[in-house]
Amino acid sequence: MKLIKNIVIDTSPMSSGAVSRSFTVIGDPGSVFSLTVTNEDSYFYNFSEELDKNGALKVATAFTVTPTRLTLKTIDNSGIYRGIIDFPAITDDDEYSIVLEASLANDTNLDTVISNNGVYILPKIYKYHDTTVTFSLSSAGSSGSYNSLPSNVTSTGVSSSVNKTKHKRSVSISWPVTLSTSQFVIARQPLVSDFQFTITKTSRTAGASTKSVELTNITGLSVGMSVAGTGIASGSVITKITPGYLNTNKSSDLEDVYDIPKAINTDAHGVQSVVDDAGGTITIDKASTFNADITVTFTAKGSSHSKTFNNTAFSVKNFILTIDPVVTTTDAVVSNSTTIPITSTNGIKAAEGVLMTGIGVTNTSPHVDAISAGVNITASSAQTLENGQTVTFTGSSRSATITADLTILQYGKDDITLTLALDNILTVG
Repeated sequence: MKLIKNIVIDTSPMSSGAVSRSFTVIGDPGSVFSLTVTNEDSYFYNFSEELDKNGALKVATAFTVTPTRLTLKTIDNSGIYRGIIDFPAITDDDEYSIVLEASLANDTNLDTVISNNGVYILPKIYKYHDTTVTFSLSSAGSSGSYNSLPSNVTSTGVSSSVNKTKHKRSVSISWPVTLSTSQFVIARQPLVSDFQFTITKTSRTAGASTKSVELTNITGLSVGMSVAGTGIASGSVITKITPGYLNTNKSSDLEDVYDIPKAINTDAHGVQSVVDDAGGTITIDKASTFNADITVTFTAKGSSHSKTFNNTAFSVKNFILTIDPVVTTTDAVVSNSTTIPITSTNGIKAAEGVLMTGIGVTNTSPHVDAISAGVNITASSAQTLENGQTVTFTGSSRSATITADLTILQYGKDDITLTLALDNILTVG
């Protein structure tokens, strides 16, 4: 009996675009075999081979609902058969099963090294859709004061599930933000940690005046995330993450013992397996009293947390916030007075850091002590100015621009939105 000895094909994960993979079947000359390839929807690869008179395939390679396989192939004297499988582009994750089968009717079997029954099922090949990193911005505390915020900036690349190779891509942002009312000042310049995202989990048990919180799932959490929820002390952060739950019977004064329960996992084909439960215990820095089954919200900041969450890694350079000066004019003569009538007070804040400059303005840029909205400002020193004189106020405004040069170091396993927290960098009011 002739033997099919092996099949060689790259089974590493693939990106979302169309990919062709060659395969090599090794066996005795005269041995006969076939291949079947199916996707996760149980569609069959058609192994299109018939050519038209121009040498082109009469039927394009594709996956079809009609059961089909590679027609029986006989290995020649080289001991090798080579072929190609075309995997199509995808928009969601897919997986492929390849089955090598010897033709017993043609006196062929598989080498016992790979099979004992004439059939060899290869490891599944996975194909992952490209993932998108979205950069957005928002204001939790002053959203009503902002005009429409600038559009999100997105970047799409090969999912980290495909391989561990980093696919660097540069993205630049320039976001103009404006207020419809009030005014803002710069609280501080932005940091990479101002790009944030939130995830939610569910508490497993209640806790009274404790820093330990049992969760039904700890996947994606990392130390340093802020924690919020009914009964969770304000401003809490994660200081420790432990898989499993405390077993008080096994624990002692010297050591805490945590048990990790088992769970049943069911894949896309309904196949079940026993795995470690995803639940666990987090330690937070502030004692809290809470109930079971509450929603716990975690806020993650910056690239280190996004990498732990889903393998998204990024860096930021030239991260700069600037606010525009307020330029207006006097609408009456000012004669040795601290009251300066101007055509508009929009964007001007009464603060020592808000300075007035202009032709004729003396005493080294006086600051603004008070505002009568829409009428005048009170300067820190008396001025003498002509009617219609241009004056400029710096330090507060209703318009600002945020710029940054971003580099996506690695695209995550899934899409992610990273939101710039405006309240961290701009103080409205």
